[in-house]
Amino acid sequence: MRRLLLAVAGIAALSTASFASDVRVTGGIVRGQDMPDGSIVFRSIAFAAPPVGKNRWRPPQPVIPWKGVRDASTAAAPCIQHDEGWNHADALAGKEDCLYLTIHAPKPEAGTKHPVFFWIHGGSNRAGSGYGDADSTMYTQGVVLVSINYRLGVFGFLAHPGLTAESPKHASGNYGIMDMIAALKWVKANIAKFGGDPANVTIGGQSAGSNDVGTLLFSPLAHGLFTKAVMESGPAGLSLPPRTLAENEKIGNDLESLTGTHGITALRALPADTILTAGESLKPPAPFDSGLIWGQQMIDGYVLREPPLQLLAEGKQAHVPLIIGDVTREFPFDGPADAQIGLVKAMYGSNADAALRLHGYGPNGNPPDDPVLGSVGTQVLADVIMRCPANRLAASQTAAGAKVWRYQFGLPRAGLPWPPAHNAELSYVFESAPTGSTFATWPPLQRYWANFAATGDPNGPDLPQWPSLGNDRNYLAFTPDGPKPGKDLRGPFCRLLTAPDAR
Repeated sequence: MRRLLLAVAGIAALSTASFASDVRVTGGIVRGQDMPDGSIVFRSIAFAAPPVGKNRWRPPQPVIPWKGVRDASTAAAPCIQHDEGWNHADALAGKEDCLYLTIHAPKPEAGTKHPVFFWIHGGSNRAGSGYGDADSTMYTQGVVLVSINYRLGVFGFLAHPGLTAESPKHASGNYGIMDMIAALKWVKANIAKFGGDPANVTIGGQSAGSNDVGTLLFSPLAHGLFTKAVMESGPAGLSLPPRTLAENEKIGNDLESLTGTHGITALRALPADTILTAGESLKPPAPFDSGLIWGQQMIDGYVLREPPLQLLAEGKQAHVPLIIGDVTREFPFDGPADAQIGLVKAMYGSNADAALRLHGYGPNGNPPDDPVLGSVGTQVLADVIMRCPANRLAASQTAAGAKVWRYQFGLPRAGLPWPPAHNAELSYVFESAPTGSTFATWPPLQRYWANFAATGDPNGPDLPQWPSLGNDRNYLAFTPDGPKPGKDLRGPFCRLLTAPDAR
């Protein structure tokens, strides 16, 4: 719904917009739009060569220069992807030639350097696009908003023995992550021409995009390309075990079998739609939802060189300020009582009895649903997949000397009914608060995020105080009664999950 509303707003704006001044960037001159309020929008700037033909399953290649002025006022194609319903428009328009970014910047003023917010969309690393975000109102907070496309699914994350053999780094897979790094390098080289400060770049993402932000925190290839990070409902590879290069190469071999081909040259020669269709039948090596096959982090030895938990233990992540949080009811689980008990036992292993008592099971029967967090099953899924991994990363980042702000979001997405669920906070980050709204009816995430992008601290004038995590494990709960500080978010449950013999 949000994307539809933004598209309508963008069409309305087009009718009154004039062309912006031309801007010379890497590759040539691009032309965007002057908007009625003086801001500027560019909806399709190439940051790499088209990843087609011989460039399929290769690291992003340099932009191909062009002559004359390239119109960047209309969106290019999203990356090719399977239609999952919610991404229907992106799937219809998707192409392999998709490595473009969008920019929405405040009114240009001589000598001004605005903070940059670099957004990575979600969609399990297999769907979605960065389009629509260019029409966000975040620029009204004095921030240059950059939103990117990156290769998805089998096109963005496939490894194969043939690809590893041809790589100078002896690695394959993680091409979508390399796209993000290429886009960050483009920002460093070009964003000053749009009023942005290349030395003040905040990376942010939601769901798979948040997980990818975590990969960028862990990858030495990305260090130095950003100064702060925002992670919304993404576990940074701490809830699913990462895959090894060999495990990922096996998936590449499976793609060969499914397509009846032999060798990477033959796979590159296949039509993109054939690859896309076959890719939907690929299975991960571990027995979990196949829809998350591209959501596992991959230790390829180049982009990601060690497992995330090992990197955290060794303090090798980027030590930058961090906002990290989740939604109260990320993934509803409202099955029968025995199914919820079974989920507790499966997740807590030999600590299950203690976990059941902690959840309120006892001689008086099953506990009622929590009014904020929902059923026991809903609580367990959010704890295991989101909350506890986020706590772990937040604590590690704090121990490394970086400031961290932890949050939990407890309102439904704007215009949708109760209860809150995965991605509920996005409306409040990217859309302006309606006239007459309060901190209770419209939590001021956009202002917090913009302050953080500018200064490394989300706090600012006229905002409820948000304490940093610190040793007290502080967090801020965004509730229907307004923002409320708390301590040790789900601490007893998370400590039990990480206790010896859990699972």
